Amino acid sequence: MTLRRALCLILSLSIAGPALAAPAQLLREQRAVTLGGAAETWQLVWQGRPRSICGPEDVEMAITCPCTGFAYGELGKLDLVRLRGGKVVDRMDLGPLFSDLPADDADGLAAMQWRQMVSRDFDAAADGSSKAFLAEVAKRPGPRMMRLADYDHDGVASEFLVQVSAGPCGHTEYAAVGVSKAQPKLHALSSKDNPASPLVLPGSAWQALLGPKPRTVVNYPCGDHGADQQEELVVGAAGGTISVQRVLRACSDEGGAGAEVGREAM
Repeated sequence: MTLRRALCLILSLSIAGPALAAPAQLLREQRAVTLGGAAETWQLVWQGRPRSICGPEDVEMAITCPCTGFAYGELGKLDLVRLRGGKVVDRMDLGPLFSDLPADDADGLAAMQWRQMVSRDFDAAADGSSKAFLAEVAKRPGPRMMRLADYDHDGVASEFLVQVSAGPCGHTEYAAVGVSKAQPKLHALSSKDNPASPLVLPGSAWQALLGPKPRTVVNYPCGDHGADQQEELVVGAAGGTISVQRVLRACSDEGGAGAEVGREAM
């Protein structure tokens, strides 16, 4: 081989190589945000290509309780990124917020729904038309995650919910991530009684926080998964501060909730 041909071969390999490699980053979602009069772009960005979790290739797994809210999903290293003028000004690794994901080697990784599962999927996946079924799922619109709201009542709608776990059947939990007046860098919201830890609540409790007054949300009613006590969450927010009380009530033999038997701040 001549020197010229060898140099051409090396050059062609150097050009083709990166195209064959996995993407360093993959944009999941983005939206325009205005903070303090400044225009920003917020992005959910996968670091490398995510892998399937509770995916349509295994519908029997996807319909189980641990996959509630994650089917059909993606799993990997996921960052929330803020840009101003096209330049990154802030970044948050979302992985540490997640727990008990239904996948091996998931520590430190994030999961997020990629396409929605519908009731007819079990029959469609079982009829042997797997390729057609997977193609149909892929055509469905992906759910939007960055729906900003003012959960801490600091006057700025700059947080959105991220599902971080799926507990017993019918129970999913969320953290709220974004920025606030008191903490202008990306972070997970916390409560006044536990400021060092992200606040994780069921979706109904986060929605109750959007109201003007404190509210009580029943998280585990009497008899739910055999519970002999009812668990309630008393939630409220004002001036950028969130308060949460976990209240336990005794259950009667008839299944009704009675007197309070315990209370603690969360």
